[in-house]
Parts: sequence; C-alpha cells; structure tokens
Amino acid sequence: MSAGPQERSFTNVADGDAWVGFQAQEVHIEGGYHVSEDDPPERQFEVGLRYLEISAPSEARELIMKAVARGYKNSRAYFYLALALLSGRTVQSLTDQELAQLAHVRRWATQRSEDSWARGINVVGSLLDSLPQTTAETPDPAAIGAVVKEFESLNPPLQENILNHLEVFLAGPHQDWTWQKTFAAARRDRTANNRTQRVWKFFQTKPIPPRQVPPPPIRTDAADYLRACGGSALLLAAGLLVVNYAWVHSWLRSAGYMMVALGAAVVAVRTGFTIRLAQHRRRMARQRLTFTPQRVPAQSDRFASAMDSLFDRYFGRYLPQGMARATWLAETAGVRQSLRNELVELYREQAVDAKRVAWLVRFLASDVKRLWLSGELTADPKNSRVPSSTWTAFGVALFALVVAGPLLLWQALVEAPFTTAIATAGVVAGARLAIQGWYAILLERHRYRDDLVKVRHDYEDRRAAYDRWVRKLESKPTDAEMAHWLDCDRKILLQDTLRHYRVTAQDVIAHAFIEAPVPGCKRARVSKGPWRYSRYKLLLFLLTKDGVRQVTVTLDFETAGFGDQQRLTYQYNSVVAAHVVDARNGEKKLSLTLTNNPRDELTITGEWPGMPELGDDDRIASQVSLDASGLDRTLHVLEGIAAEGKEWITHENRRERAGLRRLVAAMED
Repeated sequence: MSAGPQERSFTNVADGDAWVGFQAQEVHIEGGYHVSEDDPPERQFEVGLRYLEISAPSEARELIMKAVARGYKNSRAYFYLALALLSGRTVQSLTDQELAQLAHVRRWATQRSEDSWARGINVVGSLLDSLPQTTAETPDPAAIGAVVKEFESLNPPLQENILNHLEVFLAGPHQDWTWQKTFAAARRDRTANNRTQRVWKFFQTKPIPPRQVPPPPIRTDAADYLRACGGSALLLAAGLLVVNYAWVHSWLRSAGYMMVALGAAVVAVRTGFTIRLAQHRRRMARQRLTFTPQRVPAQSDRFASAMDSLFDRYFGRYLPQGMARATWLAETAGVRQSLRNELVELYREQAVDAKRVAWLVRFLASDVKRLWLSGELTADPKNSRVPSSTWTAFGVALFALVVAGPLLLWQALVEAPFTTAIATAGVVAGARLAIQGWYAILLERHRYRDDLVKVRHDYEDRRAAYDRWVRKLESKPTDAEMAHWLDCDRKILLQDTLRHYRVTAQDVIAHAFIEAPVPGCKRARVSKGPWRYSRYKLLLFLLTKDGVRQVTVTLDFETAGFGDQQRLTYQYNSVVAAHVVDARNGEKKLSLTLTNNPRDELTITGEWPGMPELGDDDRIASQVSLDASGLDRTLHVLEGIAAEGKEWITHENRRERAGLRRLVAAMED
C-alpha cells in the first residue's frame, strides 16, 4: 500500500556534515551528579532524585534502590522509587523483581495512609489498578472517575510528578484528562522563571579570574651606569679645573658667573628631563597603536589560535558606529596584538580553555572601543603634558647657561688658555655622557613606575568586569530547569500537532520523540549529566489508527521558539524498514525506509573520526543523555511498526494486556 498524502517532503535531521547526537565536550560546567559507593544513602537518594527530575530513570532507579537497600526507607523514598520503576517504561518491560518491589512499596503505603507521600503511592497503585479499564471495549466511567477524584486530592507537585513519569501507562480514557493537565502545565512553565533571559548562561564556561600583568623589569645595564657615573666624574673634575682658573683670575666675578651657571644648569637639566619624559611617554603610547609586536608563541598552538579567533571576533563586533570592520581592525592592530600577546603569556598553560578567557577579551574589545570614542586611545597620555611654566623655565635656564657659561670660561682662559680649552672639552663630554646615562636610568625607572600604575589600574578594571560577569552568571539555570523546559517544549509541540491534525488525545495509540542537536549549536552539560543544546532538531512520531504522522521542527532553546515545520504522513505498511545500529562505543544510528522515499539515516549519538578518546565522565554523560531522551521507547515503536506494520497495534495491545495481568497479580500479592 502506498504512503498517505505528504504535506512536505521529509528532510533528514543529519544531512550534510551534521553530527547529530552527543558531541565532544566544549563547555564543562562544574557540579552535577557526583556520588560514590561510600556516600551515605541519603546522598545516593538525592542524586537519584535529581536524575529522575531530568527524566533519566535508569540512573535514578539504580541509585534510589541502593539507598533504600542501605536503610533509607521512608514514604518519600518509596514514592520516588515507584516512579523510577515505572518512568518511561511499558508494562511488558517490567521484570518480576521490579513487580515485587512495586508490591512492597504499595504495602508500605497502605499502612501509612495519613502520609502525603503514602497517599501519592496509593494513587499510583489506583492508576495501575485501573489500567485494565483503559483497554476494555467499554470502560467503566465510574471507576475512571473515582481514580481521577483520588488523583486530584493530591497536592499539585505530586500530581505533576505522577503525570510526568506515568505518561506511558496513562493511555485510553486516562489520556484525555491527563494530557489536558499536562499541556496546561507545559504552557504555564515553558517560559517560567525568566527562561529566555537565563538559558544562554547555561552554555557559558566558568570564567577564569583576571591575573595581574607583571610589568617588564627595569632594563638598565652596566653601560648605562658607567656612562652616568663616568660622565659625572669627568664633568666634576673638568668643571672644578675651569672654576679654579677662573677663581684665580677674578674670584668675585667668577663666583657670580659660577652661581648663575650652576643654578641654570640644574634647572635646565630638571626641566629638560621633564620634557624628555613627556616625549618618551607619548612615543610609547603611539607605538602601541602603530607597532605590531611579534606574536608570542604559546605552549599550545590550539590555545593561541583560539585567542586569535576571540580577538578577531570581539574586536570585529565592538567597533565604532559607521566604521568598517576592516578599517577598525587595521586601526587597532597594534593594541590588539599587544593585548593578545599579554593574555597568551598570562594564560599559556595547557589546562586553561580559551573560552574561560573570552569574558576578558570581550571586555578589552569594548574598553578599546570606549577609549577610541572618548579620544583617550589616540590622545596623548595625561602625564605626558608639559606645562607652559616648565617650557618657560627651561628656556630661561638655557639662556642663562648660554650667557653665564662662556663668561666663566673667559675668566679661566685668560689665566690658562691651553689647560682651560682641554678642561672645557672635558666638561662638554662629561655633561653629555652624564645626561645620557642618567636620563636612560631615570626614564626606565619612570617607565617602570608608570607600568606599575597602569597594571594596578588595568587589574582593578578587569577585576570589576570579572565580578560583574560572575554576578550575571549567578542566575544560571540548573540542569533540572533545562530538562523541564525541554520537556515543556516537547509537550507544546505534541499539543500543536494534535490541533493541526484535529486528533484527540484518546485517538493517539502511541507517540515518540527523537531529539538531536543542530550543527553549530552551543552545548554544555553538568558533570555526569546529559548534554544540553542551544538548538534542537525535534522529530515527533504520532501513531493513530489511520497511520503515522511525523513532524520535524527546529527548536531555538534559548528563545523557546519553533522554526519551520516539516510534516509527513504515511500508513503503517509504508514503513519498509527501521534498522537500528547499536554499537559497543555507544553509537546509535536509526535508518528509516519508506516505500516511496529514499532511506533516511539519523545518527543519534556516538563517536566520529578524529574524536578524542572518551573519558569515564563523557561515557556516563552519553548514557544519561540517551536515557533522558526516551530514545529506547522511540526505537521500540519504530522497530515494531517496521516489523509488523499496522498489526503492531494489535500485537502491542495483546502484549500490554499480558503485562497488565502480571502487574495486577503482583500488586494483589
């Protein structure tokens, strides 16, 4: 038989180079589901409960059963044990041991009817007792109504827990009223707790604190001190010789000339150094903008490349309005490269993920933009401005020295021309060497002090930016919130699909989801928790007596928005094959073939060529992700209809009735 009418051609989720499933860890959020055999049973129970909250019942069952076996026995523990045993499963999948555990839990609850948790267990038991009514040709409305009344007597949190985890069991007449409650809760909670303003924070890595940049050390050597000290000694000796001859010739006039020349020299040297220091500071500031220093190699080429990408991305994003990106990158090449080298030096150890430094690169890019807009980036530094009084003092002192110096030399030349000429050459040479040497030493010390001030100022700014970023990330959602929001999205998609096809809940024989990440999306997880993605590809299979409705939609998880939908309708015997590869490395690959469609292959999860070897935490995360996705139930349905066609419905009902008889018999023991 040919497939039914197609509303839109089916497109494979994993087309092109899309790796759909759980990919390599890119963002690892600390915390999570850590538990060991040595932990007390209370801790094992709480972690098991957290797994149950994110719809990972396999891990929840294991931990909760361990806690109960080790003596953690109370109504709350037994309530969640019952939900963990039933969550996401069919009756036929329950083992005899699990049926015996359910019976034991129910006997515990009957002795504690006043306990709210025990009442919750009793309601679960009543729902299970009523399951034969859901498969009967003429269900008893009174029996169904009594169960509904008992259910509604529970407090809302217990009701929601039961609805979320017993969804597979609540079929037939139960499906109408339970789905109505479920859809209403999903509409209410889908964007609750400020979801759209918080989800993006889950995908942010833990930022690394800023580190104080050590300024370059004082770079003076022996040659500088030799020049300064030697020049000073030569200047002193030659100067004293000149003064001595001038004093002999006329001590009174020589004393006046000497005092004027000496005072003028002191003022000229001090003001001249101030001017030279200002020029040096301006030159250093301009050099940062125009000079592109050689790149500093990093221990890890991957880290250095990641830093290059971060600087290009954020400097290309934070640019002045109206300026072309290429122009801005060219204008800031020097300062950008200097900052890049600085961070590579600070965070060059291999254990640091470049994404942990992304906040700092973003801050630096925005700060450079701010400085550019305010003019501070291209303006001369404030401490490089020379007051007019300094220039005046320098000019007057230089003039006085030019006048008084020759007059003093004339006094000495009259007395000893040859010796004074040699001494004068010594004065000039000594002054030049001394000024060069002492200027080099003092300029370097001032440079170091300036760098210390800048380092402290930069660190304070970066620390403030870091604190702001950490405070912003404090409201990061928990893994349980992420799981709940995703579950709400799935339920809203299911409700919208029912409305589109004008199908009631009771008409649905079974439904199943497959979820996979969209290529290029952001991904993160807590330790030993399932992967979460910023964008999903959701596949919904809706089984009714008339055939299969298949819906494919893209979900933007950060905005809670659905993209374009693709719908495909076909009959059961149109499914030629549903082949599932379950490899030892955890890979699951579904291949679905229809009579009039080429084979569509969907890689759910697993490894791929070039992927680094998975650690224990990664393997646990992959297993938990599969468990939380409900994939086993989906594969059970698809494999069944591929093998049995429409007869799968009859065979599945027969298998379910046999399972119900086992369940009822176990609960009555």
